[in-house]
Amino acid sequence: MNEIKRLLRAGSYAFDGLVYLVREEKNTRFLLIIAVLALIICPLIGFSSLQTVFVFFTVMVTLVAEVLNTAIEVALDLQVQGKYHPKVKIAKDVAACAVFFCVITSVTAFLVILFSNLLTRHP
Repeated sequence: MNEIKRLLRAGSYAFDGLVYLVREEKNTRFLLIIAVLALIICPLIGFSSLQTVFVFFTVMVTLVAEVLNTAIEVALDLQVQGKYHPKVKIAKDVAACAVFFCVITSVTAFLVILFSNLLTRHP
């Protein structure tokens, strides 16, 4: 029974984090909208179930990178308390770069599948 309570408590912490992200982080809201749109639009434009799940997965990986980026930024801001530190800037920039790489991957996956489907369609 204690294990169930621990899991429920952990789930409530995760939900609190989600609420914070949705309220405070514009990029997170944007990526959540993109994830939902991927699930709706991909099948409508002819993506198979597997292709749709793959695009959704790449968007979700991007969302995870954005969540981690936010966590890093908040932790570092707390540490330096408004003061500039060049190492903090590097850490924030590198975390943002991880998000950027994920975005490139998601867009590339979507476009490759889209153009592959367009090229293989028969009239």
